[in-house]
Amino acid sequence: MLNRLEIRNFAIIDQLDILFRDGYTVFTGETGAGKSIIVDALDLILGGRASTDLIRTGEEEAHVEGEFSLHGEPLERIETLLDRADHPHQAPLRIRRRIRRSGRNRVYVNGESATVSLLRDLTPGLVDISGQHEHYSLLEAERHLEIVDAVGELDAEREAMADAYERVESLRNKIASLEADIADHGDRAEVLEYQLEELEEADLTPGEEDKLENELARLKHGEVIGTAVQDALTLCDESDHPAVEQLSVAVDHLREAARHDGDLEEYVERLERARIETEEIARSLTTYLQDLEVDPERIDAVVERLETLKQLERKHEVDDVEGLIERAEKLREEVDFLRHAESNLDELRDDLQEAEREAFRVARELSQARRRVAETLQERIERELSELNMGATRFHVQFEPPSLPGARATERIADEGDLHLGARGFDALEFVIAPNPGEALQPMAEIASGGELSRIMLAIKSVLMERDDVETYVFDEVDTGIGGRTADVVGRKIQRTAESHQIICITHLPQIASRADHHYRVEKTSRGGRTHSDVEHLGDEERIEEVARMLAGTTVSDKTREAARELLVVGHES
Repeated sequence: MLNRLEIRNFAIIDQLDILFRDGYTVFTGETGAGKSIIVDALDLILGGRASTDLIRTGEEEAHVEGEFSLHGEPLERIETLLDRADHPHQAPLRIRRRIRRSGRNRVYVNGESATVSLLRDLTPGLVDISGQHEHYSLLEAERHLEIVDAVGELDAEREAMADAYERVESLRNKIASLEADIADHGDRAEVLEYQLEELEEADLTPGEEDKLENELARLKHGEVIGTAVQDALTLCDESDHPAVEQLSVAVDHLREAARHDGDLEEYVERLERARIETEEIARSLTTYLQDLEVDPERIDAVVERLETLKQLERKHEVDDVEGLIERAEKLREEVDFLRHAESNLDELRDDLQEAEREAFRVARELSQARRRVAETLQERIERELSELNMGATRFHVQFEPPSLPGARATERIADEGDLHLGARGFDALEFVIAPNPGEALQPMAEIASGGELSRIMLAIKSVLMERDDVETYVFDEVDTGIGGRTADVVGRKIQRTAESHQIICITHLPQIASRADHHYRVEKTSRGGRTHSDVEHLGDEERIEEVARMLAGTTVSDKTREAARELLVVGHES
């Protein structure tokens, strides 16, 4: 909903702040007073074209700022867009446009500089403006499909379609990815298999390289090692006075002393542990010397094995045997993938055909439901238009394809033939009208005038009501070419629509203005030799005076005031 509109130095408006409320708001005033300038300003913050012609004469810049409160799907959509653009979001949403004669125009969203492109992504669905403005969603054929689905309450059918198409897309992506992998790896399948076979034949063991290098060092220095170990063993347990024996004697002496001083017990235990440890080391050294060998053939074998490992590491650009083992595992997965890829691809293609058949079945059911809705929608809108003094207007929902495809269509591949399956099915549709008898049906954007568009939008909104996410409708030129009874019907329809939407309407007709919840008068005045456009919120008595002016023209009498008072009473009782 639009909460506030601030305008500075825009056309003939020097300064204007308008607070908007929910319900039905009307702007009235003499022709040329500046009523439509307010709509032009709103159009600007919705992404309309910025021009220096909009800057008030004598000023260097103009700016317009709007504030919107959002909820539900529109809020989620805008927050998603702002997140993608890495732009802050807050409530309420604030949009500001600044136009300078120097040409350095600026866009601000929530106080931060933004691009016009981001602005145009954000604003669709915020406001529907009738008249000759870009932000009139009824002119967008893309929106027409949404309207038909909303009127028909086809949410469940659309969700089923989206799910079916998501499965189709998922399988297509898997197939494309698999085909790319096969293309990337298929030419080197033999090389991969050879590399894997070479690594598997190497019979790699984690930590093997370190063990071999230790063994090689031991083999190369066997005599030196043997002599040193033997000398250590002799001192420990084989000399005339070995360390084990000396430690045992020392333990006995300390134990005797400990009988008289308990503090020595600790040293007795420690010395005993040292004796036991020395004895165990001596046994281990004996075993080591027995196993120690100096075998030239074993040296050659170890050197050859280490060189084999080094060559494989260089070839596969890894640092150690563990890297080779990891590489072998990757090669094994890749080779296994290639061995099964073709059969996997065939299975995916079969799944895709089945998914497409199912998606087309769902799309046909959705299309049939839409066509039934369209028939009812056409009748209802033409009935509404008839009440709006457009009884000769033909309204039609034009489908592409014009008629449902035959049964064989469910067996087609989605990207073949004339049908193009998507998340919303294969329908494309557009609202077409013929305002006058004998004319051909044509898209609304090509032939409808501003006043006709306003009434067509009013007719559609009257049918759509609670199903539309757009909260704010702006009707400009809705009273073009009508009066009397038709004006009263238009007023009642706008009043009814305002029960569920915020309505902003610019009108010259008292029948339409009298039904509003909030009434503003726009006046053009001259001060200090310059033209100004002022907006005043009207109280009850002021409103009677304004409606009387609309009824009588330049001369307002007590009789027209009484008629205005009665019109206002009737407008709020009906």
